[in-house]
Amino acid sequence: MLGFCGTFTGVIDGKGRLSIPSKIRPGDPESSDKKGIPSGERMILTEGLDGCLSLYPENEWAVVEKRLEALSFTQKNFRFFNRRMHQNSTPVNIDKSGRILIPENLRSLAGIEKDVLLIGVNKTIEIWDPTRFKEYNDNFGQSYEEVAERLFRDDPGQ
Repeated sequence: MLGFCGTFTGVIDGKGRLSIPSKIRPGDPESSDKKGIPSGERMILTEGLDGCLSLYPENEWAVVEKRLEALSFTQKNFRFFNRRMHQNSTPVNIDKSGRILIPENLRSLAGIEKDVLLIGVNKTIEIWDPTRFKEYNDNFGQSYEEVAERLFRDDPGQ
């Protein structure tokens, strides 16, 4: 499966709906390898990391849930993360116009008012306030090349 990729702009309408760009929305219903999100698809919208929202296809959300199930409820960090993630998660359906409804509490968490950036990040789609995303990049403290060098330093494929 080709993961989600690319950066797109969008606008939250007066009812809190966001249109998912057609380049990542349409799926090929005849293919077992989905290349996008078909109309009617149920996804999970949740608080992401670093100040964004994350939109997961159900099968990818199941992977996250399975990973969480392997952790111990006796761990304080697990309990905090598990509560926070689930209290700020909601199922959403892609309507026939390719839109999802983003609840007010999630828009507030991500600082989203009207304009958004949608970023395909392989298995998820991140939804950002454009100003917050620029601040995140500007304040990261390392260049793209420096991060790549650190991440792939011990990569046997190199």
